Amino acid sequence: MKDNYDRSITYQCPTCGGESFEHDDGDPEVRCVRCDRVMTKDELREANGARIEAEVDALKAEVLKDVKADFSKMFKKWK
Repeated sequence: MKDNYDRSITYQCPTCGGESFEHDDGDPEVRCVRCDRVMTKDELREANGARIEAEVDALKAEVLKDVKADFSKMFKKWK
């Protein structure tokens, strides 16, 4: 099985679809560089819930596939 299943999800602005945001460390708000919309990090995360869920589902499928392949290899010699 793989050692690394790290993923990165690019958030999109719910207003314009932009993917660039500015924020100050410790500030709970972010600003879309494209349309200047200001929202909290939680609002941005919630607005991207479907993207996050899709990535989680894809990762689950990949892990399951890898686990099945590993079990297949382990028990192949027992047939």
